[in-house]
Amino acid sequence: MRLSYSICVAFAVLLGCLPPAQAQEVRQLKRIATPQLSTPQATQALPPGARAAASARPVSRAKVEAAVKQIASAWNTQQLEPLLAKNFYDKRRLMDSLGTIVPRDAKLRVLGIQGVQTLNQYVQAGARGEQLVSRVSATLRTQVEFNDPSSGFRRLEGDNEVILLVYEPAS
Repeated sequence: MRLSYSICVAFAVLLGCLPPAQAQEVRQLKRIATPQLSTPQATQALPPGARAAASARPVSRAKVEAAVKQIASAWNTQQLEPLLAKNFYDKRRLMDSLGTIVPRDAKLRVLGIQGVQTLNQYVQAGARGEQLVSRVSATLRTQVEFNDPSSGFRRLEGDNEVILLVYEPAS
């Protein structure tokens, strides 16, 4: 008993004499590049005939929610294609995949909308006069629900980012 006590005390003294461990890391802070409305890069990305908005104005959450609801209800149907932008990357491939890979009874449910952020705004001439066009990013918490013949009812959750173009009258 006395020997084990002596060994424990000797071990504690030995640990106390050791220099402290340096468990820190040196990292450099690097800014994440984001477009600014007043920078020349932001004006280069504008469509022909458009001009940068004088001041950024936030897009209402209700408009974003309505657009997301429209996309979710059109998902896995042919009504989704007209909602996609003309320059949507691999639009045809997406529509083919929805028609062949995704089960026909699959429904997309939006569980939550997070991180709504206006990326860019510009004024453009439209059919009803000048329009304020806002590029808005939103992170969606989604769930795909369908009946699988082998495993029964399935729910697949995921996070998705959507970029929306919101058109409003310019005032």
